[in-house]
Amino acid sequence: MNKQVLDRINRNKYIIHLDSVGIDIDAIKREIIKNIDENEIETFVNRSQQRLSPNVYLDSIVFMCVCQYLHSKYKSSMIFKNELKLDIKTIIATSQSLIKRPNIPKPSDVKGGFKEPDYEGDFRVISRFERELSEKHYGEKGQNKGGVIFEGLLPYKIEMNPLIEKFSSSHIWENSYYVGEPLIQGFNANIDSIESQYVLWINSQLLNVLGLKLDNYNNGLRALNGNNEIVLIFRCWRDQLIGNGASFVGVDSNIAKLEGCDLILREDYFNKLKKLVPNVVYYTEVF
Repeated sequence: MNKQVLDRINRNKYIIHLDSVGIDIDAIKREIIKNIDENEIETFVNRSQQRLSPNVYLDSIVFMCVCQYLHSKYKSSMIFKNELKLDIKTIIATSQSLIKRPNIPKPSDVKGGFKEPDYEGDFRVISRFERELSEKHYGEKGQNKGGVIFEGLLPYKIEMNPLIEKFSSSHIWENSYYVGEPLIQGFNANIDSIESQYVLWINSQLLNVLGLKLDNYNNGLRALNGNNEIVLIFRCWRDQLIGNGASFVGVDSNIAKLEGCDLILREDYFNKLKKLVPNVVYYTEVF
C-alpha cells in the first residue's frame, strides 16, 4: 500500500477522534485497507511530484468502515458528537470564501520568526497557512524547494506553532471554538475529505469579547460587528493547478502548487485585540 495513502488514513478526523476516546482503531484500519481497490486508487488519485490529487475516495471508505465498526461494536452506546458529524455549514461557508491568491511570498521564500502582521487594505492578516508543492527537477542536488508555513497570533512571545489543530470546525457554529484554550486562533486540516480542506478561525471567547457575531454561512466564513459591518474574514485559495499529464492541463489538473488560507481582521478591531492581549505577537513557523 502506498505510504501516502496510509498516512492520509492515519490523519483522517474520524480515526483521530476514535483513537482519542479509546476505540480500537487498528481493527478499523485493517478493514479500511481490505476495502481499498488499487484500480480505483489509480482512477481517482493521480500523482504528480510525489503528491496525490485531492479526492474523497479514501474519506468515503474510512467513513463506511468506521460506521460499520461502530454499529457492530457500539450500537447501543455510541453517540455521534460534533467530531464525527459532517460539517455542512463550514463546507458552504468556505466555498464562498475562495479568492485569487494574494500577492505574498511563497513558503519557500519565507523566513520563520516574529514579525508584524501584514496589511491587507484596512485589515491586518492575523493568521495564515500555506502549502507549496515541493518540486523535483532533474539534475538538481540538495533539498527540494517547497514547504509549509504556519503563521498566527500568540498570547506572548514564545517560539511555537500558532496554528494548533485540536477541535473540529463544527465548534465554530456552536460558539465553542477553542473555548478554554490559551490560543487566539484554531486550525483545521481535512485532507482528501468532502469537508473543507483548510480552515482558520478565531477563538470563540475572543469573538464574543470583541462584540462580533458570525455572519450567515451562505455569505462565507466571516464575522460582523453590531452595525453589521464585516470585521473578520476567512479567505482561501488554490493556485497554479497541475496534473499528471504531459501538458499539465485538462481534467487531471487538480493538484495546486500553492494552496492556503488566511484570516484578516479590520485594523481598528486588531488594535482592540492588542488591548485585550497586551503581549500578543505574530509568529511564523516554517516546515
